[in-house]
Amino acid sequence: MSEIGILNIIQLILVTFTILLALIYSIPIIFIRRFHTVNNIITANLSFAIICCAVYWTLILIVGFFYPVLYNGKVCIIFNYLQMVSNLQVSLAIVGASVNRLCSIVYHTKPFLRTKKWAIISIATQWAVGIILSLLNLPFNDSSCDQQLWKKIYKYVMVVIIPSIICLVNNMMIFKYVRSSTNRIQTSLEDAKNNAHQRQHLSRRDLHLLRHMIVMFCIFVAGWSPAYLYTVFTNLPSFTSIIVSMFILLSELSLLAVISDLFLYNHELRRYFREKIFHRH
Repeated sequence: MSEIGILNIIQLILVTFTILLALIYSIPIIFIRRFHTVNNIITANLSFAIICCAVYWTLILIVGFFYPVLYNGKVCIIFNYLQMVSNLQVSLAIVGASVNRLCSIVYHTKPFLRTKKWAIISIATQWAVGIILSLLNLPFNDSSCDQQLWKKIYKYVMVVIIPSIICLVNNMMIFKYVRSSTNRIQTSLEDAKNNAHQRQHLSRRDLHLLRHMIVMFCIFVAGWSPAYLYTVFTNLPSFTSIIVSMFILLSELSLLAVISDLFLYNHELRRYFREKIFHRH
């Protein structure tokens, strides 16, 4: 078997495992009422976006391995559109989580921004925006599957650059708010106790999730940037199909790393699985 074939098999195993892990994470959150919290809804949305992305790459691997002749013409155009939609939704889901952290911490005086209704609205907006932004990737006046340079740059900017900037700005605003709140001088003992309680609340819950969101987005950017940069410079002769497969493998590894980090963050969900596995009550 060729090196490309071996890499394709490794990729197929990897994305299949990612899908299973994401399903294991999402199912309890969907069907068990005590997991219906805002944070869990936001992370379950990210998990679902990862499932969609992994399913897309599974389909691409199967078609490329068994039916390569199908990957041309209109089918190729559809695949290119679905690729941007699925990849963009993962980055937008992480951005959405960052925005929700910003709202719940900085604008904590507005209760609506900490409700499930707000979380659902933001998730629906995220998916609508991702679908609409991906429409520009369709060749309305050209049936060819060859993409113009501006479209390749557009995909990279939409999937990696702009979400990175938004997350950076959100995190800077959050850290600025937390720093100013923890450095605020309190004159009475009661105010000091309340301030200490606020610091404890922020550091143990909101900042804990914020740290994981920063880690997950760094993983996503590191995993997907090489693949998208490759598409911009795809005409360079130094790039080979093996390098392409390695870039895609790196991207798929980032999906697995993100869903694994979700498990590391969600202590309550891990405790639930331990109780089920070891029959603890």
